[in-house]
Amino acid sequence: MVFFGILLLAIALGCLLAARGQSRQLRAMSVADTFSSQEVQELYNRVVPTLGGEALAQICEVAGTIEADVALSAPLSGKACVAYTRTVSREYEEDVTSTDSDGKTTTTVARRSEIVENNQQRVRFFVRDATGRVLIDPEQADLDLVETTSRFDAAQPKAGERTRTLGYRYQEQALPIGTQVYVLGCVVDGGGQPMIARSPRDLKQRFMISRRSERELTTAATSAAHKLYYAAGATGLVGLVLLILGLVRG
Repeated sequence: MVFFGILLLAIALGCLLAARGQSRQLRAMSVADTFSSQEVQELYNRVVPTLGGEALAQICEVAGTIEADVALSAPLSGKACVAYTRTVSREYEEDVTSTDSDGKTTTTVARRSEIVENNQQRVRFFVRDATGRVLIDPEQADLDLVETTSRFDAAQPKAGERTRTLGYRYQEQALPIGTQVYVLGCVVDGGGQPMIARSPRDLKQRFMISRRSERELTTAATSAAHKLYYAAGATGLVGLVLLILGLVRG
């Protein structure tokens, strides 16, 4: 009983930390000023010529359509994009032998997988709205990628081997050109032009590029935070009761 009480308290703590993460995202979006591309340029023109590039570090949010002067080509799908991840996993089965307390030996077949290749790439791009476009540096951003490829190429397992390769799974996610995105970040000097990137002053400040709108993100984060707080309270209460009962009876 004590064990289950501690386990539920640990789950409650995890739910609480996750709920606080959702709450932090809500606060970050609520305090950020919403700028158009033109307003970002106007801010840059007011600050940088007089105070210098290091003085510019304004938290903001923008929305628009992705475009790029030089795009990436996703390696599996060939889609033009500004970011992608590619993962190749080997799926295999192997014989697992175990011995019980009576010395009896049994052999079972376990199916497993391992990542054999994992690469990702990002490039700077622009977000265009009705007033113009603004440069985005996606390094260290939380990206909301879309799945562009998922396939499994089967292999012919070799009989008699303890470990047998079943095949390879290829997965690819990307952020394609033309995607409508919401960006929460920091306006900085991008070497002669305004650029939205991770905050150089506060590394804890959220930097995200999402395919969902601000309203959709706010609704989802609010709902998730409420559910996680309720789950933390309920599991924490039950865990505390079980822990106390276990200690009293023990």
